[in-house]
Amino acid sequence: ALLICSKLLTRVERQSTRHRRWAALIRGLCATPGSNDDAAFWDAARKAARAPIDPLVPPQGSRSIAQVLADARARLQRITPAQALAELQDDHSLWPIVLVDIRPEAQRKAHGEIAGALIVERNVLEWRFDPRCAHRLPIADRYDLRVIVFCQEGYTSSLAAAALHDLGMLNATDMIGGYAAWKDARLPDEIEVSSTAPPTEGRASVQA
Repeated sequence: ALLICSKLLTRVERQSTRHRRWAALIRGLCATPGSNDDAAFWDAARKAARAPIDPLVPPQGSRSIAQVLADARARLQRITPAQALAELQDDHSLWPIVLVDIRPEAQRKAHGEIAGALIVERNVLEWRFDPRCAHRLPIADRYDLRVIVFCQEGYTSSLAAAALHDLGMLNATDMIGGYAAWKDARLPDEIEVSSTAPPTEGRASVQA
């Protein structure tokens, strides 16, 4: 009951419990084509069928953040800041390349920026780089785009790059050590992306 109410909170009009059975009237359940109601309902039902949660034992199938991070990095060919700079300056690249700063504004103000890097904060990253999304950036119209993501120290960026892989952007990666490592390596505060890539042979770009 709690799970279903939490997923469909604003639409539970009334509920009751009789003979240890819970029932509810949910307004407009599965009435809208393409809605997530059916998936949400069955997800709640599956979770409700599990044994009560022991607050000190990790639920089956859960992962620690260390495991999540390790799994994300196993999918990437991570590069150092020096390697990232070399790629950005390579004018014979087989694909377009973009360096993306996903840090929030407060971090950029506190620690500095790389002029020439594209700023796309983490909370909108997938929407800006999914070639199928209507809110994508103009450059994100092809799946071979080389997206090099960086954060402050190289942790959040790994999770972000793995999320781009889920969208099909398999050339995406992140920068080891993040912006802090870039500064420690005394790399330039301003970059110019000189790499070019061949056209997609006259084919239309991916449609939203």
